[in-house]
Amino acid sequence: MKLEITEIKHKVKNRITIALLYLVIIALIGTYLRFMFVNDHGIYNFQYLLHSHSHVAMLGWVFTSFYILLLYSYLQENLFSKKYNVIFWLIQLSVIGQLVAFAVQGYAAFSIAFSTLHIVLSYLFIYYFYKETKNNALLREKHRLSLKFIYGGLFFLLLSSIGPWGLAVIVINNMAGTDLYKQAIYFYLHFQYNGWFVLTLIGFVLFYYEKKGLTFSSNWAATAFNLLFWANIPAYTLSLLGFEIPKFIWIIAFGSALFQFIGLRYLVKVLFPFREAVTGNMSLWCRRLFYVFMVSLSVKYIFQLLSSLPYIGDAAFISREVAIGYIHLVMLGVVSCGIFFLFSVNNLINFGAGLIKTGLWLLLTGFVLNEALLFYPGFIIWFQAPVLTHYHFSLFVCAILMFIGAGLIFSSHFRVSFKSSSLAKID
Repeated sequence: MKLEITEIKHKVKNRITIALLYLVIIALIGTYLRFMFVNDHGIYNFQYLLHSHSHVAMLGWVFTSFYILLLYSYLQENLFSKKYNVIFWLIQLSVIGQLVAFAVQGYAAFSIAFSTLHIVLSYLFIYYFYKETKNNALLREKHRLSLKFIYGGLFFLLLSSIGPWGLAVIVINNMAGTDLYKQAIYFYLHFQYNGWFVLTLIGFVLFYYEKKGLTFSSNWAATAFNLLFWANIPAYTLSLLGFEIPKFIWIIAFGSALFQFIGLRYLVKVLFPFREAVTGNMSLWCRRLFYVFMVSLSVKYIFQLLSSLPYIGDAAFISREVAIGYIHLVMLGVVSCGIFFLFSVNNLINFGAGLIKTGLWLLLTGFVLNEALLFYPGFIIWFQAPVLTHYHFSLFVCAILMFIGAGLIFSSHFRVSFKSSSLAKID
């Protein structure tokens, strides 16, 4: 049995290498996009590259990591079964196709075809995963709470796909570039970022707690889920605050943001009493990643609440940098650090040794500085703060730090994974 578990870990580490390669690719594209603000003589179409960057980030780096972790955590015995293998490799084909197609032609026939393939494959994965976990009574009993959040995340993954389908109808009717077109994109992004990503990560954290045999307060846990799940549906209105909208939409947006913030507080009340028992056995870097994830998650919900206030929220819609800052807070602080924590706590990556630790330092340093710079225009709007000189060059330097950091993490893990695989074959 130990040999089988060891073999599974080797294969999982190899697949994690693919996810980390996507991280390097999006960091490289992000660095080039920042370079185009410093030197406007770029040879590629900015908008096309931006589409490639965002799609590979969500559907390559995040989706692939979640796919691996969901099966590794809940259905380990089926991780490399035929159907999941086929879905996994077809997903990689669709991601590579989007990487190239979006960079070359933007939203057009090939990029839409590969995006559609990814959506259909995600439907298949949701169906099989839900069916097999629901039919496992022992699994459902042991991991009841974490699966509730996981199912919630999968629901929002399913719901988010309405956005791309709606986008196709909008384009066919020659309405590209209209407010409705933008709102369909925001629909997709909202339920990906604030639903699928966040609830799934919380589910993974709770899964780790459950593995420790901890018993949660059922009332607090149910309240946390209900507030975070149900309030996220009307929270889509937060994405509409930059448009000409009736005043009652602002009230709905504020209410949903407030309820989600309260939901976060209940989640902390669920997790907090066990923090010493859970984090005490973690490595130093594992604990650090966990705290960065939790702090970033808290800041995310605080920013959502602030953005629902008319004067303060104006900066998020007037300043493009502030909006990008929020996206990077979620993608890097919440999601990427959450994924790194999960890889670390499952002993799939060791962030405490050699160049991989240096890479993580550089990535986190670049992330923190990048966030400070991206949110700075908000202070210019709110407090008439002075304009920074060399602003875009500073952001370019942050992008370089994150690219180098991602590269070191990938290359270090690749060497370790390749070496482990070679030793496993010898054994």
